[in-house]
Amino acid sequence: MPPSDPDSKHYHHGNLKEALVTTYLSLLAHAQPETISLRKLAGELGVAPTAVYNHFRNKEALNVAVKTRCLEHFADYLDAATQLPAPAKERITALGKAYFDYAQVHPQYFKLLMGENVPDDLVTPELMAASMRAEAALRRTVLDLLNEHDIPTSQYNEGLGSFACWSIAHGVTLLSAKRVNNVACMEGRWPETFMLSNAEQVHQSFDAMTEVLVAGILAAAKR
Repeated sequence: MPPSDPDSKHYHHGNLKEALVTTYLSLLAHAQPETISLRKLAGELGVAPTAVYNHFRNKEALNVAVKTRCLEHFADYLDAATQLPAPAKERITALGKAYFDYAQVHPQYFKLLMGENVPDDLVTPELMAASMRAEAALRRTVLDLLNEHDIPTSQYNEGLGSFACWSIAHGVTLLSAKRVNNVACMEGRWPETFMLSNAEQVHQSFDAMTEVLVAGILAAAKR
């Protein structure tokens, strides 16, 4: 179901802009993004194409609104993983698992998030805010980790920890999607755990990754 999904076939007057984004996301279940035009969306909603162009001057502008909605959905997903009253290391593990799970549960939205960059002249305040929401959930956790170990906080230390956590979660997710890890495991170079083919293997792998990750962050931040 699309992020924040109202009934895409029914909308109140003045809510067409939101309905267009929702319908776009609904169509992703059986269509590629490049095949979804503004005219197609108008037909799906039963409105004149001119009504659509009143809200989005072109497909690129629509893509920005769609990406913003997906980022908000992604941030909600990550926020839910960090609301646990647990030590920072456990929340870092939960964030990594949530990142990985999001790509499995919502592959079409994840693909949009990781697709082409939005040109600078099309970046909106809403897109920036949604992007920073996802980053904030991670940075808060890294800040707590540093405080728990009495390490001075600074822009560099917080950024280093956040970047490292983000890189590990993203790297593991993409390696798994490309099945690179499966080949290494099948060849006997890596343990079977790293195939990530079931929930237990995912949990074991991220638990181990977090140990390495946290030790590295703390060592670098103490320099």
